[in-house]
Formats: sequence, structure tokens, C-alpha cells
Amino acid sequence: MKNFIKSLLKGNPVIEKYARFLNNRISIKDPIPKKKIRGKNNKISINNLSILNKCVFDIIGDDNEIEIQESTVLNNVKFYILGNSNKIKISNNVRFNRSGTIWIDGNYCRTNIGEYTSFEDVHIAVTEPYSQIDIGKDCMFAYDIDLRTGDSHSIIDSKTNKRLNYAQNIDICDHVWIASHVSILKGVKILNNSIVATRSVVTKSFENENIIIGGTPAKKIKENINWDRERIYN
Repeated sequence: MKNFIKSLLKGNPVIEKYARFLNNRISIKDPIPKKKIRGKNNKISINNLSILNKCVFDIIGDDNEIEIQESTVLNNVKFYILGNSNKIKISNNVRFNRSGTIWIDGNYCRTNIGEYTSFEDVHIAVTEPYSQIDIGKDCMFAYDIDLRTGDSHSIIDSKTNKRLNYAQNIDICDHVWIASHVSILKGVKILNNSIVATRSVVTKSFENENIIIGGTPAKKIKENINWDRERIYN
């Protein structure tokens, strides 16, 4: 099919430019997403206007749901679910440009990604029952970013023998820019129009919009800011 399109449209630079786009779309459709599903009543819903390239779905459990809405592009995204009654929702026009992992380990967990949000490379881990990660609209994530609601292992108080580190939700609001090499840990909320600086480790929530946070652990370093995807020179 691709060779037929090339031969048919060869020689016209305008049409060839469109053909390259069309060929890319076809080549992306060629690798069928790998699905390894063990359990009952699991549902994967992919809008027919979305494009998936080299994606993997690996599910163990019952009554899990993955919903991918319209005009979304996913490159090298791996979905892992271990548990029951979990849901992953990816809204319209989301982009995973390089790669990503969405990992759920528990029951009744949720991951929600708002429309027009983009990722270069991200690891999203929702662990323990009833925990969730919410990412708002028009967020921009760079690469080597880690979000996790839990620690995967237990920290025990030696005096009381009780666990100290239960999972907590993460909430990234609208139009938030997360720079490269950032870790966002359990219980964090970041409000609208904010920026998280490179190599930050975010361990607590921030109550203000329009701020830059950075450092290890992250703290507020500038306020009254906003940001734009475009590079503005004036």
C-alpha cells in the first residue's frame, strides 16, 4: 500500500509532502498493538481517529478499562495493569511523542490525562487501591519524568509496628509545564499555569497558581509567571 501511494504521487512536490504524511500515518497503523490480557470483562476502547505506534497492553485482572479518545497519538506507550476495576482515560489530542509507561498495581485505581497534554517520556505509576493520578489540560511534560502515588514497599514504625507510607493521590492541574528529570511523589498537587524546573523532586503540594518550583526537595522560586509552548522573541 505504501509503495503504491509513492509511485502514484511521485513527481509532484506538493502532493509528495502530503503523501509523506499519509505514508507515516499508514506505517503507524501497521504495527498492531500487542495485547496480553488475562482476566474477565476487560475493555480497551480506541477512537478510530487516534494513532498508536508500537504500543503494548498487558492486563492481569478483571473489569479494567482503558479509554483512548479522539485524535490522540501514542508512540511506544506501555500499559500495565495488575488488579481489578481500574481505569485509564486519555482524552482528545494527547501526544506521547517518544515513549511512556502507565503502570497500575492495585484495585479501583485511576489515571486521567486531559486533552492537548503532551509527553516526551514519562513513567506514571499508580499503586495501591483507590489511588489515582490526574493530569489536566494542555500540560507539557519533557522526558525522564516519574510520577508515583506510592513507594511500592512498606516503611514500618519500629515502635508501633504500623505502616507509615500509604499511597496518596497526585493532581497536576491545567497548563503545567514539567521539565526534564523530574520526580513527583505521592500527595502532590500543582496548580494551573505553573512550571516545575529541571531535576526537581516534588514532595509536597503548592497552594499558588502561576509559580515556578524547583530543587530537591522542590520549593517555590518565582511567582506571577505564565508560559507558552511557542518561543517568543519580542
